[in-house]
Amino acid sequence: MADPKFQNLPGIAYDQPDVYETPDDPETDTSDYYEEEPENEAIERMHISASAAHKRFSGATLEGSVDFTDRIGRRAGRGYDMRGAGEYELVGQGEKETPVQKCQRLQIEMNELLNEVAALQVDRKIADEEKQSYDAVATVISTAKKVLDTLKLEQVLGKEQVPNSKQVKALISQVEEFKQSGVLTAIPTPGTDLASTARVASLEQRLYQLEKTVGAQPEKLSRLNAATNTTNVLEAVRQLSTKAALLQPEKLDTIEQRLTTLAGKMDSIAEKSSGSSQDAKRDQKISELYDIAKRTEPVVEILPHVIERMQALESLHKYANNFAKIIAEIEQKQGTITTSLVNNKELLHSVQETFAQNLETITNKVAKVEQRVTAISTAK
Repeated sequence: MADPKFQNLPGIAYDQPDVYETPDDPETDTSDYYEEEPENEAIERMHISASAAHKRFSGATLEGSVDFTDRIGRRAGRGYDMRGAGEYELVGQGEKETPVQKCQRLQIEMNELLNEVAALQVDRKIADEEKQSYDAVATVISTAKKVLDTLKLEQVLGKEQVPNSKQVKALISQVEEFKQSGVLTAIPTPGTDLASTARVASLEQRLYQLEKTVGAQPEKLSRLNAATNTTNVLEAVRQLSTKAALLQPEKLDTIEQRLTTLAGKMDSIAEKSSGSSQDAKRDQKISELYDIAKRTEPVVEILPHVIERMQALESLHKYANNFAKIIAEIEQKQGTITTSLVNNKELLHSVQETFAQNLETITNKVAKVEQRVTAISTAK
């Protein structure tokens, strides 16, 4: 329903509902074609990686004294503070360095110098003399770096000027690990702390009483352990109490009687041991037999196996003995045959010589007979 004060005004439609929206404009026909702009060498197009930029400034902090404005002067403005990121920036020209910044700058410069010297040491083009000089420089730099690392700025400047960045980093990493794991641990209640503290206090009290009773000197305890051959205090006390009980007056008489009896037995044994020469010879033989038995102890274990093996090889030994006898007879007969062959060779040689002589004689006689026959035939 329209407001009565707007009645009878021109341009108002009373028979239509009130509308407070305007109709949408018709969309103009747009084309997907974009004309590429011509490349201009004077315009520098930089490709910035968002992930690299995020990593670069992930640990940066902002303070009230930051200044990002561009200036013409030599002194640069102060921007992000990168102390938490583990990277250190040099201060602007004209600003005074703090001792912490000087220490950090020296550490960075020493690390860079060590890397450069190490690269020069590996280079093969450099002479040996230069390498030796680089080795000396590296030694001096490493020594100075150790001295700089051992410098405790907290004790010199105070904890307020030197932030404990290592502990902060460790706490931040632990918090990140807890966030990723999603495991929640309950905070210990004061009652549990009191109970653990009371338990520790009682243990310390008992330890103090034990040290007061036994003693806390290692030399005395080591002597006690050596005398009793045990490391248990209760066992050592039990042994000492047993030995002390033997020294009581009512038991000394019994011990004295036993010692007297033992002394008499020892005297009788000594008299028997110092007997005649036959006993001495017998004892000597017994000791020799004992020594032989002790020396043959390692052989005693394998002796039954050796006897069994010898019994098993008895037939083989007999056959080998007979075979050896046969071989000896064969060798003897072979020697006889060899001798007879030598004699036969000599006899054959003599027969051959005799036969040759007889043949020569017969040949001569036959020749003479032929000559005579020839002479007779020519005479006729």
